[in-house]
Amino acid sequence: MARRLTKLDEWPLHQTIDTFDSVETAAQNWSDGYWNCVGDPDGKVNLITAIRFYQNTNVADGYACLSLDDGRQYNLRASRVLRPRIDEIDAGPLWMEIIEGLRTFRFGCRENEHGIEFDLLWESAAPAWDETPGQIGVVDGRVAFQRSNYIQLGHVSGTIQVGDRRFEVGPDWVGARDHSWGLGGDSGTGGKIGKFVAPPGGKVHPSSKPAFGMRHWSLVRFPERSIYYWLHHSNEGDNTVFKSRIEYPYETERPGSAYKRATVESADFSRGLRRLERAVIAFEKYSGKVDRFAMEVVSHPLYMQGGGYWRGFDDGLGRGIFRGEDHLEGEVWDVSHPTRVRDLEGNPIPQSKGSWAETFARFTNLDDPEETGLGLLECVIAGPYPGVEEPD
Repeated sequence: MARRLTKLDEWPLHQTIDTFDSVETAAQNWSDGYWNCVGDPDGKVNLITAIRFYQNTNVADGYACLSLDDGRQYNLRASRVLRPRIDEIDAGPLWMEIIEGLRTFRFGCRENEHGIEFDLLWESAAPAWDETPGQIGVVDGRVAFQRSNYIQLGHVSGTIQVGDRRFEVGPDWVGARDHSWGLGGDSGTGGKIGKFVAPPGGKVHPSSKPAFGMRHWSLVRFPERSIYYWLHHSNEGDNTVFKSRIEYPYETERPGSAYKRATVESADFSRGLRRLERAVIAFEKYSGKVDRFAMEVVSHPLYMQGGGYWRGFDDGLGRGIFRGEDHLEGEVWDVSHPTRVRDLEGNPIPQSKGSWAETFARFTNLDDPEETGLGLLECVIAGPYPGVEEPD
């Protein structure tokens, strides 16, 4: 492919002799993109939208999925040829505009046949956390994934419309986001390449293990701080993964910190199924001080397969696959059941990872009830776990 100059090449930031329209690897599942979430305290709206560039398949794609309080999930998936419009962050009706890096951006979805529209301003609440600084995973001697990402919480404003329902987004709403780049894992990034890889016999990424117990990945905005944490709590009662970060609003100039460990004190599930309703987790600081948080899920689950993960496009080939100059598809699901997805005629829609869904939850500090927050909570149950009776 001929080398191409882009607007980014105007900046004195080159790190190789190449232009910015190429990447250092020829791997087809290399990608770089944005994942933005929006939710409200009453659980009326659970919105997740994304745009990703796949430089080595010359594709840009994205999605907008909304799980509303009517028990339905509204899905829109879009794809286009990436070049020559590599300077424009969009795919179909989806778009994003960076106003100030790491601080402010706008994103939205223009009018389309699926009835999903939004125009939102995102303003960061605290510094981003460099969650995965250049992680590399090797399985049976091959590089299975390479990934960097940062996550951040923000304030959102604007409007969301789904069909004839219009939502005004204001100060009580929370925005959470992830910007990641690298070689995708098993979630469908890079399309059907995963079908041709031998099953692993060595060490794999924790999120790919078939039975890791209960996974939490959460970004919570409180009035005076932002908290990010990631844990895997096993069936035996210990944490096999734990990472955390606490960041404070810019104006405080207060340095960030982290928790030392977390203890899951309780977890209650809807009807004994793999969908968390509420939990209590104690986070211990290095000073010995403990913050005990009660969390309560307020939204319906949003299933990421609706965004094209795990070969979730209509053609079954996953994300990053060429589907023509412009492609748009979507549907509406019934997600009123805690763990089962159906179409509007009542037919089951199998989910490749059935419990892998996103929710919004309210967090209350039990030691300081004045501190309450709202955040994205990805709670996944894989394998046996206390209180969950549903078979895998």
